[in-house]
Amino acid sequence: MLICIKKYMKTAKEYLIENIGELVSAGDVYYDAQQNTWNVKILAKTPHGILILGEIRIDENKNIVDVPTKETLLCILKAKLHDDRVLIDV
Repeated sequence: MLICIKKYMKTAKEYLIENIGELVSAGDVYYDAQQNTWNVKILAKTPHGILILGEIRIDENKNIVDVPTKETLLCILKAKLHDDRVLIDV
């Protein structure tokens, strides 16, 4: 099982580096039985800590099924950082 998880993690890492950049990385991997996909969390390391921005869905043949666009991830990151600042200011 561990070898299986590592191959999906590797696929996600390679995709993120090639298509999004090095400011994000792959996180936890889990199997979604309803979608029949392996999901890998997309993480961003910030001064406020590590934030989850979304997920990459990968099928059993290691094909990327669904991934948020770079623009979507950036919008999510900006929103989370803004929300975080509001909490800190209070």
